[in-house]
This record gives sequence, structure tokens and C-alpha cells, in this order.
Amino acid sequence: MDTTTGESYTFAPEWHAERERLSCLEGLWDPASWRALRKLGLGTGQVCLDVGAGAGSVSRMLAECVGPSGRVVALDSDTRFLDRARLPETVEIRTHDLLNDPPPTERFDLVHARMTLSHLPQREDVLDQLVELCAPGGRVILSEFDAEGASLAERTPPVDDAERFQRVHDAVVAVLARNGCDSRFAHRMPAALAARGMTAIDASPDGELVRGGSAAAEFYRHTFLRLRTQILEHTPVDEKTFDRAWEALAEPDFLVLSAPLVSVWGTRS
Repeated sequence: MDTTTGESYTFAPEWHAERERLSCLEGLWDPASWRALRKLGLGTGQVCLDVGAGAGSVSRMLAECVGPSGRVVALDSDTRFLDRARLPETVEIRTHDLLNDPPPTERFDLVHARMTLSHLPQREDVLDQLVELCAPGGRVILSEFDAEGASLAERTPPVDDAERFQRVHDAVVAVLARNGCDSRFAHRMPAALAARGMTAIDASPDGELVRGGSAAAEFYRHTFLRLRTQILEHTPVDEKTFDRAWEALAEPDFLVLSAPLVSVWGTRS
């Protein structure tokens, strides 16, 4: 989950662990991001801004879409992951904190943010900035996970590993909410863009199968483990349920659906 400000981010960067987690996040949601960008359509030569660029995988996609005559600005408050990403020459890395630094003066044909706004309590103000950074006729695309898209186990006690996973997933959402994350922001993105005068709004909700031992499963294992103490202290999940859900994600026969990534975009008049 990428961000543009370390202060509001649940996952403080212990470098190697966070880089591995981001790599697994890319394995989970990059296919959905690529499908959304292909559906949106980008022309060669366009100039794009990737906000909260994380480890740079979407910046790389954008560079491929706009070609050698285009340009991508990869923006993040912590660019250590970007600096080692070996991005194309058409990608410019900038260190920038949208909450504290003066906004860029440049305008872009496309402004992209993935897994950023839902984590920021100041998301409405940041979205105002993103729209302002978009040139007239340009587009803003937001991508956020939809926690409500993953079914939640209601039976007590959980009777199988899928329900244990869902219990812990629900607990992660609760912990993130304690830190200011809005897990339902994806549902409000179309209205949020429309309220800011964006037109031609469209969306691409897209989920993935999580198979035990896969990169997608490893993303959940990293996330669960990073939040284990908070989950056990602040949610109904007990240690036995947590540990079994975490173990199951490493087993090849474990299968579950991820929370979908919802991408929404609109055009600035």
C-alpha cells in the first residue's frame, strides 16, 4: 500500500521488510492496475504523475503506455524504493510530501494514485490537489482496495481456513481504521470525482485469486504479521485463529479471493 507521507502511514518503513511487502503487493494488484490502464487508454507522448509511487511498478507501466516521447513523474515522500527500481529514463523520481510541501506547479495529462488516499485522514484535501494537478482535458485515476468486497465470516468459531483468513482480514481493516484508513473509500470515489467537476467517469473493479504460497498470499502474510500485535490487542481475533490463518497462506492448497482493487477515473473539464 503506497503513500505520499510517512507520518500517516500504518506501515512504517523497515526497509527490507517493507520492500518485500511492496513487491508482493505489486504481484497481487499490478495485473488489475495494468488492465485498468489499458481500459482507460493513454496516448504516446503524454505526461503522467504517479502519486505515492512506492516501488515504481505503476510508474513503469505508465512509461510503457506513453512511450519514449512521453514522461512520467514518480512522486513519493520516501523515494528509497524508487531509487533502486531501475526505472526507464522517461521516469523522473521526485521526493515530495503532498501534506506538507508546496504543490507542484506543473499540470499533467494523467494523475494516478494507487492505495494512497484511503490511508490518509486528509484524503479530501489531497484529492483536491490531485484534481488541480490534472490539466484540462486530462484524467485522474484512483485505485483503492475494497475491503467490503471480501466476504466476512460470521459463524463462531470459524470452521475452516478460508473463514479464519476472512476473520483476520476483517481485523486488519479494523486496525487500519484506528489509524485513519477508510476501507470504503473505493465506493465513494466516483461521487468524489464527480463532486470536483470531473466528467466521463468510469470504473474497473478487479479482484485476484489468492493461492497459498503465491506472491499475493505473501502480501497478506506480510501485512498480517506487521499488524499482529494490534490485531490481537484491539480485535476479537485470538492468537490461534491468527496463527492458523497466517500458516494457511503458505500452503499450496489454500484458495481465497482477494479484496478487489477498484480503479475509478474521470476527465477534467
